Formats: sequence, structure tokens, C-alpha cells
Amino acid sequence: MNWLVALGEGIVIALDSLRANKVRSGLTILGVTIGVVVVMVMAAVITGINDSFTQLISSRGPTTFYVAHAPQGGGVQTGTEEEESAFMKNPPLQPEWAQQLEDLPSIRTANAIADLSQSGYRARYRDRDIGVALVAVASNFLEQDNGHLEDGRFFTRSEDRRGRPVAVVDSAVSMDLYEGRDPLQRTFTISSSSGQSSSTPFEVVGTYQRADNLFAGFVSHYMLIPFDAAWNYVPFWHRLVTFVVTPRDGVPLDVAMDQVEGKMRQIRRLHPGQKDNFAIITQDEILNLWGKLTTALFSVMFALSSVGLMVGGVGVIGIMMISVTERTREIGVRKALGARRRDILWQFLVEASTITLVGGGTGLAIGGGIAWALERFTPVPATVPLWSVVAALAVSALTGIGFGLYPASRGARLDPVEALRYE
Repeated sequence: MNWLVALGEGIVIALDSLRANKVRSGLTILGVTIGVVVVMVMAAVITGINDSFTQLISSRGPTTFYVAHAPQGGGVQTGTEEEESAFMKNPPLQPEWAQQLEDLPSIRTANAIADLSQSGYRARYRDRDIGVALVAVASNFLEQDNGHLEDGRFFTRSEDRRGRPVAVVDSAVSMDLYEGRDPLQRTFTISSSSGQSSSTPFEVVGTYQRADNLFAGFVSHYMLIPFDAAWNYVPFWHRLVTFVVTPRDGVPLDVAMDQVEGKMRQIRRLHPGQKDNFAIITQDEILNLWGKLTTALFSVMFALSSVGLMVGGVGVIGIMMISVTERTREIGVRKALGARRRDILWQFLVEASTITLVGGGTGLAIGGGIAWALERFTPVPATVPLWSVVAALAVSALTGIGFGLYPASRGARLDPVEALRYE
């Protein structure tokens, strides 16, 4: 029970010191507060973004996987590599191969898609011309997406297979291209960033609302068209073609992937021993790649918060040295009455960690408030994880102990006779 008494005394002394020296103590805990705020806000934002990304990827189903013509991170050739990157070297996928994959006994659906949202396409209706985020998808797109139709309908499998020029657009297209009028059964033409234009008009058959997700906010003027219509009427880079493959119910993912890999090697006419010139990408691999990015962000977070904690730690050394000096006679009296070195050391360490914990608690309150404001008033998702709260408090206490150790040990080593003579 003695250590509990000493703990309570140390906390009371620390709080008295904070009240007696508000400015000095405030400057001391400011660095710790800033460090904890950085940890809280960045952890909340990164966790929120991770949750949004995971939800986006998982919306296609846990066993859905992708076939691309090159591995993730293959990249586009920059001209500095000695060899061509896989992205440029591997031949692109052909849309008709998707049907051959779908004919496999383990596969329920296999569809060709092409995300052209960053390719600079424009839609024109009469004298109005706007930039659009064009995506070529299959007729079962809504089964693999968390968005929903607001009006009209989605294009059918027949329209998809025949490449009929129809489209489903979002409210931004309705507002800017058709000046807020009902877009259903109205038409538009598509042109590329290079100036190539399709003379075939596309008819709007439905309006679509994307799922409430952070990444949906990065793209507006969303436009979905059948893949075969894009292939027939819209000029686009064929290396952007990807197959979305969904196994049949009850089929293990590895079995489906093995069959797809074997079929793709047959289609590509690869001999035994030759490397695949295509890539099969699972959702776990996409999430792992995303995890590497967020790990880098966490490293930045750690570096930024460390600066604040170092500043706070230096302040702790200063305030504790002053505290030891001011209480030299008190230390001498306590030693004369039988206090041991470890008792004095414990008292000052508790005092130092209490000061930094106050800074940590203040940082938690401010960081939590900022995270709440981001979640409430901005499209940025922010979820405060429990581990960040525990980590912030633990690091705050350890900062006080680590930086308070030297002043505490100096006070514990004072000679009681010399301490009693101190004026």
C-alpha cells in the first residue's frame, strides 16, 4: 500500500505545481498535447479511409477476383528502365476471353470492364459540353456495387452483349449536361481528350447514385455504359481492360483461380515453364497494397508526433529540474526522516508522468473534437480507434518517465545534510 500512497502524493503535488505555475506548466505540456493531437487526428483519418476502402473493395463479394494484363505496380514505362515494364510489354486482354472464363465450371460470372474515369472524356448535348468520369461495365454491375438506381433502369444483359449505346448517369450529369431537366431518353455524344469523337449518340436509360463513400467524392459526373458499347464506339486504351470474375457458390477461391489461370495460359498459348503474361489479383492483394501506403502514412504520423513529444519532453526536464531545486530542503527533511532514494525517485517520476498525462488528456480531447468535426462536416471519414487512445496515454506517461528520469535521479542523490542547509 505504500506505493499507492506515494502515487497519490505524487499526483497531488504535480497538480498543485500545475495550478501554481500555470504558464510554465502550460508551455511544458503544449508539446505533448500537440503530439497527441497529431496521433489522434491522423489515426482517426487513416482508420476512416481504410474502412471506406475496405468497404469499397469488399462490395463486389469476398470471393470476387480480377484478371489484369499486368501485375499491380507494373506501372507505365517511363523511358528510364532497361526493360519494358510488364504493363507495356504484356499484350492487352481481349473482351471475348471473358466469355471463355465464364464457361468454366467453377465460374458464375466473368465480365470485362474498363475504368476510364481518369481518361479525360467529355459528353456533349446540343451546345453543352462537360467532362465525365466514364466507366465501361457489365449489366450485373449493381450486384457488385453498393450504389443504387434513383430513376429509370440499368441496361440489360442483352443490351450489354449487343453493345447498345445506352448509359446510366449521376445527378451531376443531369444538372450540368441537361440543365437539371429529366435526363431519361435524352442523348449525348462522347469525345476523348485527344479530340476523337463518337458520332453514335448514347441514350440515358437511368440515373445512378454512388454509394456513400469517401472515394465517391473524388469523382463526379459519373457515367456508366455497357462495355461492348465502349469497345465499339468509344476510343480508349485497351490496356485498361480488366476482367471481374466471381466463382460459383461453394467453390473455393483457390480452385476458381487455378481454373482461370489454366484457361488464361491456354488462351495466351503459353508453354510449360513460361511465365504468366497476365495477373490474377485478389481483394487481399489489393488491400495489402493499400496497407503498404497507409503504413507509410503511419510512419509520417509517428515522425510528426515524435517532434511534439520531444518538445514536451525537453519541457518536462526543465520544469522538473526547477521543481527539484525549489524543493531541495523538502528532500533533505524527507531523507532525514527515513525516506529512501527510490522513494524520492518514485515521487518525482510520478509527478513528471502526471504532467505529461495532463497534456495527453488535453490532446485526446482536442484530437477527438477535430476527428468528430471532420466526420460531421466534411466528406473525410474519421473513426477514432481505441488503440490510438491507449497509445496516446501510454506514450504521454512514458514521455514523462523518460524525460523526468534525470531530474528525479538528481533529486534522489542529494545529500540530506547539504539539502537541509540549502536556502
